[in-house]
Amino acid sequence: MANTPRELVYRTLLAAERDSSRAIDDLLSDALQHSALGPRNKAWSMEIVYGVTRMRLQLDAWIQTAYKGRYKKAQHSIKTLLRIGVFQLKYMQTADHAALNETVNLCKRVQQSQARGLVNAILRKIQTLELDQILLMVSNPIQRLAIKTSHPEWMLTKWLTRYGSEQVSALCDYNNKAPRTWLRRNALRVAATEFEAYLTREAVSFKRSGILENFYEVETSGSLLKTHEFHDGWFSFQDIAAGIVAHIMDPQPGQVIVDACAAPGGKMAYLSELSKGEAQITACDASQKRLVKVDQNIQRLGLKHITVRQLDAATEALPEAHGILLDVPCSGTGVLGRRPDARWKRQATDSLSLVNIQSNILKNSWKYLKPGGLLVYATCTLEPEENWDLIDSVLELLDGAELESIADEKLQPYIDGRGALSTLPWSHEMDGMFAVKIRKAL
Repeated sequence: MANTPRELVYRTLLAAERDSSRAIDDLLSDALQHSALGPRNKAWSMEIVYGVTRMRLQLDAWIQTAYKGRYKKAQHSIKTLLRIGVFQLKYMQTADHAALNETVNLCKRVQQSQARGLVNAILRKIQTLELDQILLMVSNPIQRLAIKTSHPEWMLTKWLTRYGSEQVSALCDYNNKAPRTWLRRNALRVAATEFEAYLTREAVSFKRSGILENFYEVETSGSLLKTHEFHDGWFSFQDIAAGIVAHIMDPQPGQVIVDACAAPGGKMAYLSELSKGEAQITACDASQKRLVKVDQNIQRLGLKHITVRQLDAATEALPEAHGILLDVPCSGTGVLGRRPDARWKRQATDSLSLVNIQSNILKNSWKYLKPGGLLVYATCTLEPEENWDLIDSVLELLDGAELESIADEKLQPYIDGRGALSTLPWSHEMDGMFAVKIRKAL
């Protein structure tokens, strides 16, 4: 158990560095659950963990200017200590002397006493440097932009071709900020007036969405997780863009609905709530481990008429349904602000393999949609090859498929020229989501 915030930060970031298969969200959640730290110290720890993760490329550029030798070959423990120190110096309100002294002291607390001199010397050199000085040392414009924005070069190259420099800069700025926090009220459990009174009692500032009535943007939310109202299923955490995807399914009582890639279950839960708990929903996922969270959501929210099944929607039979939601696995470039480690886990070639998976899921699932039924294909990526390019390539292979524009008046600012949901993080201040409605002819 970490006894101080900096120890918790160090151990979390070191674990992520050593095992890239684990999401930083999960590692941090585990650390916080087993910590005796108070709310303020936990919030401070979260700020550093997520900040260091987002700004890792830039932090390493700072460090490389002062590091004698091959920094890439440095031990994970040394890299982690230096990143923590530099982030405090350059991005937090921590006084310089505190950032220096506390990081040096941290070396001893985490059994890295031999690194104290090195850490102290490097941080003192960096203390006097400005980012512009670092950028002047880099001649390649894409590499310079990558350091400035702390995004991979391949990702920036793709985006610049599509959006231009001004919008790419705005997108990267959005990704490097703490994401907005949205709550989805469970209308099956609590009325709006009672829920808003609860938020007021908890001293949580909130603003009700003008798009989806059950969604609230809040400024702080950490304390809510420990309240009995959360455990009683009054609300869930869900970005409003994800809520819009479920909303356009328009599930009705008595309908058979399949959420074919359901884990962790946020959209599945909202589908049930929208149908007043009366739709017959099958929540599927290829991963049994990920389905655990789906079951937990069902139990906490008190949802009924939901069957959970492990199956691969790309190859296995689904129940025949009036509606099918395909929130397919994707590159996730629309949610990099919410998943700060995802930018480092993705490769330029990932979309090629993902498109094959997405295409197979769509073609297989279509066979189980009833005539007149609606299929919604959705991703949380900005990449066209996983969105409209894929739909255009597969649509003619789907018997009786007809594109259907999203007609909801409140959603029109988020609908593209072809009638699909297309939210842009820097423009719409929400996660980047794509969703298209496909109707099967009678």
